[in-house]
Amino acid sequence: MRVLIISDIHANLVALETVLSAAAGQYDTIWCLGDVVGYGPKPNECIEIVRERAALCVMGNHDWAVLGKPGINVEDFNPQARQAVLWTREQLADDNREYLDALPHVPITPPEAPDIIVTHASPREPVWEYILTPTIALENFLAFNQGICLVGHTHKPAIYRWHLYESFAEGTNEHEMHHMATVDYLQPRTDCPVKLETSPSQRLIVNPGSVGQPRDNDARAAYAILDLDDMTWQYVRIPYPIELTQNQMRAAKLPKRLIDRLSFGW
Repeated sequence: MRVLIISDIHANLVALETVLSAAAGQYDTIWCLGDVVGYGPKPNECIEIVRERAALCVMGNHDWAVLGKPGINVEDFNPQARQAVLWTREQLADDNREYLDALPHVPITPPEAPDIIVTHASPREPVWEYILTPTIALENFLAFNQGICLVGHTHKPAIYRWHLYESFAEGTNEHEMHHMATVDYLQPRTDCPVKLETSPSQRLIVNPGSVGQPRDNDARAAYAILDLDDMTWQYVRIPYPIELTQNQMRAAKLPKRLIDRLSFGW
């Protein structure tokens, strides 16, 4: 089975449609890692596509904030993000709000992939924590037992590889093993699939990057194809007509900074 992995769409319909068109025929199902809304101009349209086509979707922090749920204070967002959240609240249709409200806010394991967990931010703090360094990744490997954890939230593609750097005696407990391990940061490649090799001595946290608002200084939409049979990860970047999204944002009177950043991928 091949899975289209998308994350952080952020109501960017043009980017989402471009990704779906580019990936057509290359996947059997879709998993979404959260933040369907926030920042962008087409929240209802993006939710409706995810509702119809994604077999799995988890709650992102912007999805949570738009719902006004406890635990995330919109005042903690930067002014531009806060304005976008408040605008999105006014736009959402009732059925789309209900869909967001039903999304899981804890890590979940797809039934077809028992060695994978899926969450938005981190296995330790599923809605909010940013995994941006190997140190933070190392701490998070203690929060799950599966071989692979898929995350979004940072808008930056990454693979963090946990592995034991020396042999350990049989009977070593999990926390002792953790202190005998290290984590490497690997930059995903777009030129060929990466083998996601796991074992008792090697586990992975993998981030596909963002469909709708990349932050790695590359303005192209990001997504990945996960082949569950071969356990390969094909990371993809695709250009989309950014100016169309920007025009939609201007029409919605969304903040200029949010409009401008799409051109630069930050």
